[in-house]
Amino acid sequence: MWTDLIVKIIVISSGFANLFLAVYVYTRNPKARLNKNFLYLGFAIFLWCVINFISLLAKDLFWIRVTYSMGNVVALAGVFFSYALSDKKINKWLGIFLSATCAIFFVICIYTPLLFKSLVSFTDLGFVTTAGQLFYVWGSYLFLLVFIVLYVPLSIIKKVDDQKRNQILYYLAGVAIFAIWSVIVDVVLPSLGISKLVNLDAPATVFMVGFTSYAIIKYHLMNIRSLIFQAFIYSSVIIGIIIILLFLMFAGSYLFAHAMIWPVYVIAVLTSIVLFFIGRLFFMEKRDLEKAEINLIGMLKRSEKNRIEAETERDKTLTIINSFSDGLIIVDEKNNIFSINPEAEKILELKSISLFKKPLQNLVNFPKAVPIASVLNTGLINLFKKEIDLAKDFIIELSVIPLNLGEKDIGHLIVLHDVSRDRMVEKMKTEFVSLVAHQLRTPLTAVNWSMEMLKKGDFGKLSEKQNEVIENTLHNNERLISLVNNILNLTRIEEGRYLYETAMVGMKEIVNFVIDSYKSEIKERKIDLEFKEPDNLSQTMVDVEKIKLAVQNLIDNAIQYSLVGGRVIITLENDEKNIIFKIQDFGAGIPKSQQGKIFGKFFRADNAIKIDPNGTGLGLFLTKNIINAHGGKIWFESKEGAGTTVYFSLPISNKKI
Repeated sequence: MWTDLIVKIIVISSGFANLFLAVYVYTRNPKARLNKNFLYLGFAIFLWCVINFISLLAKDLFWIRVTYSMGNVVALAGVFFSYALSDKKINKWLGIFLSATCAIFFVICIYTPLLFKSLVSFTDLGFVTTAGQLFYVWGSYLFLLVFIVLYVPLSIIKKVDDQKRNQILYYLAGVAIFAIWSVIVDVVLPSLGISKLVNLDAPATVFMVGFTSYAIIKYHLMNIRSLIFQAFIYSSVIIGIIIILLFLMFAGSYLFAHAMIWPVYVIAVLTSIVLFFIGRLFFMEKRDLEKAEINLIGMLKRSEKNRIEAETERDKTLTIINSFSDGLIIVDEKNNIFSINPEAEKILELKSISLFKKPLQNLVNFPKAVPIASVLNTGLINLFKKEIDLAKDFIIELSVIPLNLGEKDIGHLIVLHDVSRDRMVEKMKTEFVSLVAHQLRTPLTAVNWSMEMLKKGDFGKLSEKQNEVIENTLHNNERLISLVNNILNLTRIEEGRYLYETAMVGMKEIVNFVIDSYKSEIKERKIDLEFKEPDNLSQTMVDVEKIKLAVQNLIDNAIQYSLVGGRVIITLENDEKNIIFKIQDFGAGIPKSQQGKIFGKFFRADNAIKIDPNGTGLGLFLTKNIINAHGGKIWFESKEGAGTTVYFSLPISNKKI
């Protein structure tokens, strides 16, 4: 009777101890994978202990089968926790296999006699059953789970630091005792015909709780550092000692003397507790001091090592900064100068030592740095490649980059990139191209006139073949003249002198004029071109020739890349501030991967090259620059194979640009 009651109390107490520890660990860090898996393990053990307790009360074969089935779930939860403790991910197929096998055994064990045929009898510490045909298969599966639980953490034991190693070892010690104990009383002894001790499997979980708690207190298992938890565990141990002593004294007096001398028992317990703490005070103090000294020495060594590493990294960083080909100025969060590399000293003709830890505005004391100081006068805002003239033919690109450490602002990096030579080369190239284009235009125009005269028959009638050759020559010469004009426009854009004569005009008239010039091409390709003319469209100040060129380029593209018999829709409208031009075709479209480059100089999409190999790739580049020069915007929508819609807007204005 007493034995049965004691077993029941220990079983249910073990369950609640596991549940408390699992919930406590989870609440410390609910997001951690390790803590989540420990919650699953602790909750599975709690359910197992509760079912064990019910089977002790019910003394029924069904609940015995449920107890064994739940034991598989506990072992499987232990597998997943061991992988989490080892910072490993379980193989997908292994996890599916183990889980599926566990589910199969769960069902077989409860609803069939294949693991346990019948219940023979009950004892105070267990029960006697008749094993089924799959008992040893189930036992082998349980051995496999226990092997994985122990093997996975042991496989990394040599690869981790001391603290992690101790965490794993103490956890494994508790698990090993619990697992080996359970396998012996649940599998090994029953296979030998000894089933009278099976109720002692659940109490063995106390070992796992104890060793895990010690690993938490001593080595911060699962990253738990709680004095409250330590105090609770120590208190639980003391209360446990008191309960055991009282129980032994009570049992001894009841069985042998039939007398209750409680005062003596209480004094004995209190004396034991006092002696325990006195002994710890005298015998553990020295060890604690030695450990503290060792920890302090270790901390100092680590600190020195970290200092040396930090200095080494600092020296590396300074070497990199000083070797940079660009000028670098580093300022702290208060905009005081922290560092200036030699290249910046050379560019600005100053000495960094005279500016160290001084406000950035002190740059005004150095003539070469005045333009930079004036740009940065309003504060250190993010800049990227802003060109600044420091002197004649001496141009730098100024960039300001914020420096952040996490979410904290720790200063700014100012980059000075000398682009003087690049700009000089660009200027020489532009001047050369402009000169060549001008020189080419005159003879090309003369050739064009000569071809026109030949075509008209001014020098005699031409044969059909001669007329065909003249037509081809004239066409190619006109293309060459168009290319030269585009190159001249390109050089004017780069020189910043693109708009010449502006006047107040209506966009409707410009669009109609360009459409009329494409009548033959529209007719030849059988294009259905629709122009939605607005009733009340504002006039605006534009360079007429340049806007004509922009509209011409867009209409030319729409016709060129539409299918024969296709459709083009042109729309003009205005809002309160802008005139908006829209041209839509339903032709080739632009590949999505190339849409970001479409306004680039000399760029043509792959499908456009297949349709017309002779294009220059300058039309959209020139159009964009024309619209930008007027203060407008240009954009497009396109889908390959479904067509393109191009928009541009021009501000409504009566002021000269």
